[in-house]
Amino acid sequence: MVPHEKVAVCKPDDERGTLQSLFANDQYDQISCYVEAEYAQALGNAEAERAAMLAAAKQLVASCAEMQKEISFHQQAFHHSKRRREKLKIELKKLLQMVNVAPETAVPPTQPSLWQRVSRLWHQGPLPLPQPPEPTDAVKEQTAAAPPLRQQPESPIRPLINTQSAYPQLTIYCLGTFRAYEDEHPIEDWPSRKGKAIFKYLLLHRQKRITKEVLMDQFWPEATADAARNNLNVAIYGLRQALRNGYPDFSHVLFEDDCYFLNPQMEIWVDVEQFEAVYKKACEMMQRGETAVAIPDLHAAELLYQGELLAEDRYEDWPAARRQQLQRHYLQLLTHICNHYFATQQYATCITFANKLLRVEPCHEATHRLLMRAYARQQQGYLALRQYHQCVELLEEELAVPPDPATTRLYEAIRSHEPI
Repeated sequence: MVPHEKVAVCKPDDERGTLQSLFANDQYDQISCYVEAEYAQALGNAEAERAAMLAAAKQLVASCAEMQKEISFHQQAFHHSKRRREKLKIELKKLLQMVNVAPETAVPPTQPSLWQRVSRLWHQGPLPLPQPPEPTDAVKEQTAAAPPLRQQPESPIRPLINTQSAYPQLTIYCLGTFRAYEDEHPIEDWPSRKGKAIFKYLLLHRQKRITKEVLMDQFWPEATADAARNNLNVAIYGLRQALRNGYPDFSHVLFEDDCYFLNPQMEIWVDVEQFEAVYKKACEMMQRGETAVAIPDLHAAELLYQGELLAEDRYEDWPAARRQQLQRHYLQLLTHICNHYFATQQYATCITFANKLLRVEPCHEATHRLLMRAYARQQQGYLALRQYHQCVELLEEELAVPPDPATTRLYEAIRSHEPI
């Protein structure tokens, strides 16, 4: 805890506006920090009556925060129930159409598959972002020469959509929780853990064919050659059975020239490939100095990254290198987003994405400094000081090192109320 005489709090001139902004955005964690700082100051100054009122305020802030969580939970439940109701209505209309009941209101029998809907979404480009607040005159002058933003950036991947396709269409999510869909249907009945792992391996290496020896060495390294070969045959057979739902005469996994590979006739959308393509496109624009134009693609890539690659296989060796590369790209794109919003004085948005970065890399000291500056620019010096102490504690606990001198100098400047 910083001694009370050194706590940076809002002055009377800006206190009202700061609190109004926090209340308007339901930022109770920041309100709590503000009240905590005021409470500590009141205790230090022996202001018993003021301290008692602030103690009551602390309880009310905690109650408001809990209520906000409850509201958020019920809102999510409402939207989930609403989406489920719409899906049930569609299925009901399909059934009624089959029995010729109310045909004029029935849904046409041919509906886009899940793969087609996802592909169409990316074909149209990322969803438009909310309009940022009106920039200040200084920002307008800095960005006057910048190229105009495109309303719908062109997606770097445009999978062909064939509504008459007789082949399976797979939609696979590998970032975060692994999910696989064949057309509309989730693939859940995996025959074995090894069969599922082999599918993931073939999927993420589908640009080339994989010899059976590679698979045997990868998944049964300590078995004899005969045992490993037999285990592989059993796993592949079970995998084919799991993927065959709705396509009894189609072979999803092919074997030619002693190699296994996914049937190229399938249409496959993988979030990893989409993430890499969108991020690469954004980087190319930034290299041309078009950072503002790249922001929508950076946001699209950030939305795709729902967690580390194959999180459920965290202790498997084979995805480790690509997992680390994807995480580096994710941290880099968050850094670009944070720097953009800081430069354009959109500090609240900068803070949001900086905290996302720290959840992945808690000891990223440059991001701690950026948060300190953003809080200071919002006249929330007490939060900037809190960020410094969190940074110091994390560096000590995780790396056993002191903060960089630049971080300490920034802390001293904020504590002394110097312009940041």
